[in-house]
Amino acid sequence: MKTVVEYLDDLKAKNGSDYRTAKLLKITKESVSKIRSRGQMSDETAIKMADLLGIDRNEVVIAATIARSDGEVKKTWENISKHMGIAANIALASALMLANSSYGTDFDLIHSNTDSVYYVK
Repeated sequence: MKTVVEYLDDLKAKNGSDYRTAKLLKITKESVSKIRSRGQMSDETAIKMADLLGIDRNEVVIAATIARSDGEVKKTWENISKHMGIAANIALASALMLANSSYGTDFDLIHSNTDSVYYVK
């Protein structure tokens, strides 16, 4: 999972500057500097950032929570993050398998209508 600063960098790359990013997040430029130096931000800012990046809010809020946590709480959130990643990979693999299986079904239908194929030299 990305860090809060990496998400901030993505938003800066998308919008061109920290100043523009601050305006879009409706925070001050100083707040952006604090996020960069401390590696922490509020959940509200994380939600705005996710929306501006067009990504899952949960992903960025969990990154923000991990950044603010320590000890066992931090480890727990990191595990939750890993499980979310595993679940997303399983969902993607399942979707791909289902998509491929629908093609297989169509090919089976085509082949079932063919009696024989002969090879002639």
